[in-house]
Amino acid sequence: MRCMIIGGDHPRHLYYANAIAGSCNVVGAIMERRESFTPQPPPGLAGRDRQNFIRHFSNREKYEKEYFGTEKKLPDCPIHYVDRVSLSSLETVAFVKNLAPDVVFIYGPGMIRDPLFSALPKYKINLHLGLSPRYRGSATLFWPFYFLEPNWAGSTFHIISDEPDAGDIIHQSLPELRHGDTIHEVACRVVQQSAEDVKKIIEVLDSGKELKLYRQTAAGKNFLMRDFMPQHLRVIYDLFDDAIVDAYLDGEIAAKEPIPITIVS
Repeated sequence: MRCMIIGGDHPRHLYYANAIAGSCNVVGAIMERRESFTPQPPPGLAGRDRQNFIRHFSNREKYEKEYFGTEKKLPDCPIHYVDRVSLSSLETVAFVKNLAPDVVFIYGPGMIRDPLFSALPKYKINLHLGLSPRYRGSATLFWPFYFLEPNWAGSTFHIISDEPDAGDIIHQSLPELRHGDTIHEVACRVVQQSAEDVKKIIEVLDSGKELKLYRQTAAGKNFLMRDFMPQHLRVIYDLFDDAIVDAYLDGEIAAKEPIPITIVS
């Protein structure tokens, strides 16, 4: 089976890409150069919101380095570098057609549109960090904590469609929640669990079987980048001091339990 990867170039994206490369024949990768991982606080924030913003994104960088390292190790295969504009360009299409992959694994690039979308094979499998359809779109490992549902911090493997995170679902991953977990530790373990679970998908495809697909029919929300405001961080840090997982595990928060879709290999 000939696999291709389309992803970002942050350490979390490369961690996932290398997990795939260790499990199947990766014939090529399309890597999008992503924005700076640690943004600067917007001007004009109140003191506590500025402090929360710096704490939040500094901690994200800290845990990402701890879990995924700082070395940008790339899969050993031909690599085509893109940005958001050139991702779906004719040059990218030519790269794909030349390598003729049987399956494409996607994690971390911008929205894939035509002509690239139409050039990809049947199995164009995206890793979305969020449990779709309840949490679709942007920052979907943040919003479960904001809404006091840390047990909904997971990921969804799905076929890409022309709508964000709305394609047929293959599998969903959930990490184990542990006392002392912070929001970013949970996010890192979502990626780690997903990197393990993608191997189950590869096993099914390697066996020649068809993947069972589940149409998304339940209601959810498509979160946009503009939905997030630094003031939302007050829930995470001012009210709970980044201990929402402890509050959930200790029964202080009563959150509905998700029923994830899981693949049977």
